[in-house]
Amino acid sequence: MNHQRTERLASELLSGSVPDCLPDELDATVSHIGSQLASPSGAGVDQVRCALGALNNDRLFPPARALAERWNAKCGFDPVVEKRLVQAMIELGELDSAQERLETAMEKARDMDSQQARVELGEYQGQQGRIAKQRFVLSNNPDELARAIELYAARYRDNGRPYFHGINVVALVAAQERLDSSLPPPHDLQLPALAEAVLADLKRKIANGDDSQWPLATASEACLALNQCDDAELWLHRFLLHPQTHPFHIESYSRQLREIWRGNALRNTTCADRLSSIIDRHVMHTQKRWSISPEMVKTARSDPQSLEKNFSGERTFTVSTIQRMLEKCASIGCVTDTNGRRLGTGFLVAASSLGLGSDSELVFVTNAHVISDTVKDAIPTANAWVTFELESEAKCKPISHKVMPQVLFTSPPGDPGITAQDRLDVTVVKLESWPDGGLALRTNDSLPTPSRKSKVFVVGHPSGDALQISLHDSELLDVCDHDRLLHYRTPTEPGSSGSPVFNTNWEVVALHHAGSAAMPRLRGNGQYEANEGISIRSIRDGAALTSR
Repeated sequence: MNHQRTERLASELLSGSVPDCLPDELDATVSHIGSQLASPSGAGVDQVRCALGALNNDRLFPPARALAERWNAKCGFDPVVEKRLVQAMIELGELDSAQERLETAMEKARDMDSQQARVELGEYQGQQGRIAKQRFVLSNNPDELARAIELYAARYRDNGRPYFHGINVVALVAAQERLDSSLPPPHDLQLPALAEAVLADLKRKIANGDDSQWPLATASEACLALNQCDDAELWLHRFLLHPQTHPFHIESYSRQLREIWRGNALRNTTCADRLSSIIDRHVMHTQKRWSISPEMVKTARSDPQSLEKNFSGERTFTVSTIQRMLEKCASIGCVTDTNGRRLGTGFLVAASSLGLGSDSELVFVTNAHVISDTVKDAIPTANAWVTFELESEAKCKPISHKVMPQVLFTSPPGDPGITAQDRLDVTVVKLESWPDGGLALRTNDSLPTPSRKSKVFVVGHPSGDALQISLHDSELLDVCDHDRLLHYRTPTEPGSSGSPVFNTNWEVVALHHAGSAAMPRLRGNGQYEANEGISIRSIRDGAALTSR
């Protein structure tokens, strides 16, 4: 990337707008900004704060984390930068590391004589509650739930009843009552009185001119707690249509509905189910993706009609498409490091499909920029683990499988649009144990013929999030002459690296690798909006060459 383009992308990001560029270009832009920090020409703290806010709002947590760490290393502690860093770490699953940073940040903020530090101190207390809440979600441990309630309640009581902390107390107390109704909350945290107080506070704020997006989502959740579902839907629609509502905000409320209120868009019987369904449809039509929770997979298996009820009439995909996709979810895993940081996706196939063993042997396939002992910023095999969401849900606890140190085949990343056989961006490994229910996904060496009717689908963990499928605008655009690369207009989020690319028969035809609105065309000159996958055929051929 030339210097002029790097400067332009950096200027966009520092002004608070995420530039439309390749993931590698965004990483290079963040690195460029970081290299100039603390120099006369470097970005100031307000610019870095804007950049971090934009990255987190678009759920681009790895580059946000990298930029915040560069600021800390060169410029020292800033309370807002630290908040954004901890936010990214929590979203990436680094709960222990985030907790350690928070404890240090709170000490520093208390020693600072500034209004901004006092504001952020309250945010840090909320983040402590968020970590405890996530630990409860992962473990179903009632002690973690009680800890989360304590942390949010302390902030709510002591600092003018901030609605964010208040609504989390409401949700968590409701969850505690569902788990064990014999454990009454403290006298001042009783439902529904607490939910009514939060809602009244919110209505006053909105009437007094607060035009931000969060009060709308919080009012929706308060009405949910009060079983006022029609009002909850009305506030939700206002939230979704607010001009300041970004993907981060939508996913935050959606996650709260799924994880704490047990909302299930397929079941559609409770108020939380109805709200989850509204969000799912909004995300499908605006972000062109659909999130899949283990609970939804369970519902679809036990009640196949639930898919028909929710997705019949959709013109862009069929109920049978969704049904067949759900069958594959148990074999798609999220790659993490030893700290639990989620950095990519991978999937199970038979070793024989890549010429690396027998039909009965399983192997795990992901990108080299996700797992590698030689690629910069990838997770070394010694530190790599894989979790399979459906297995963890079935066992009611997080289950991780260690990556074995021997790499069966790897090939480093290449530039998008380049068809070199030695630049396939792939790593194939075995795991020390295999997930219950995880089976080899079927593969197909034959790539579909590009046409307006040719479709491909990508399923993975973007930004380490819940499993998601790209459903709309999934047109196969082109295949290179050597059948190594394919381009498709299936929308994916950054962080989908290592996802399987399926044909319409739900056979894996490629490994997802990169995407951009400025992807170099496979034929001729110019660029277009596209994603890129490495074909299964080229991975098998590359493995065969290496083994000779």
